[in-house]
Amino acid sequence: MSELSLPATRVPITPYSRPVPVADDTLRLDGNEGSVPEPALLEELAAQPARLLRDYPDLGELQQRIAERHGVDPARVVVTDGADGAMDRLFRAFLEPGRELVVPIPTFEMIHRFAAACGAEVATVPWTGRFPLAEIGARISPRTALVAVVSPNNPTGAVVSADELAELSGQAAARNALVLLDHVYAEYADEDLTTEALGHDNVVVLRTFSKAWGLAGCRVGYALAAPPVAAILRNTGNPYPVSALSARIARRRLEGGGEAMREHVRRVRVERRRLSDWLARRHVPAPPSQGNFLLADFGSRAPSVRRGLAAAGVLVRAFPHRAEIATALRISLPGDETGFERLLSALAAVLDAPTDFEEMP
Repeated sequence: MSELSLPATRVPITPYSRPVPVADDTLRLDGNEGSVPEPALLEELAAQPARLLRDYPDLGELQQRIAERHGVDPARVVVTDGADGAMDRLFRAFLEPGRELVVPIPTFEMIHRFAAACGAEVATVPWTGRFPLAEIGARISPRTALVAVVSPNNPTGAVVSADELAELSGQAAARNALVLLDHVYAEYADEDLTTEALGHDNVVVLRTFSKAWGLAGCRVGYALAAPPVAAILRNTGNPYPVSALSARIARRRLEGGGEAMREHVRRVRVERRRLSDWLARRHVPAPPSQGNFLLADFGSRAPSVRRGLAAAGVLVRAFPHRAEIATALRISLPGDETGFERLLSALAAVLDAPTDFEEMP
């Protein structure tokens, strides 16, 4: 067989770090998933007609429920395969070689990957502490097609305010650019900016069922945008991006899972404060976060802390390939007392132990 010769590509060849199979008793705090939904959801699916599997999905009812939740016209809602599916559509629709994306960093890793696949340039602005509104505004140019902001930011948990978003929208509009507000952690934040954002026609909001609603395995997200932008997004990707089963589960969560979701968020906020205080007493820096996670800087001990936690069956997210956060670990908050106490116990054992752990594969 002859050796395969591939044409040139803009797609990054380093794969995104995906979850690996783990033991059932592993405490997964590396993916920022929300709480586990009630088993009744699965029992309800078992009673659905078999044609739900055969027929192409009709996402109209889910789209309508999402529109009602946010008080908008259904024409502004685009259901996608996760929020990153909406991001991919937006980038493919508006980015190309010669166009530019402006983004404050550190931020969600897929932003750079999707932009690279489009051949667009990425202009970065450091985001440490306050939101760098002036710096982003100065970086927007006639070649800028999109400005991307994740708020609460992944992985830091920092947020943009409503006033800052409004000013950013104006800066972008002056250059005929769109603003992407990745708002997938909005439920955990002090302020939901969705309504404010949709008051600006050049702002596209991404939301998801993967975080606070606990449905990451269903891969259901959506974009909210002005009708002309929404129409472009709707026609950019797969007309059937979400399975009928996933759409049915997401709709049922909207209709009957609100109280459970709010209780989960309440517990996460309590844990967020407790973990922040615990880390401060151990002299481990962690910036204020409004997500369901903290980014803790363990310095040179970060690799051994991660290995030690893994040995105790607790997984957290590391970023050794990203210079700006290479010494930090992102720790998702479990949202339940048993898991939280297990996390603290494992952290204490690792930080108090001088022994390093064998290198993980």
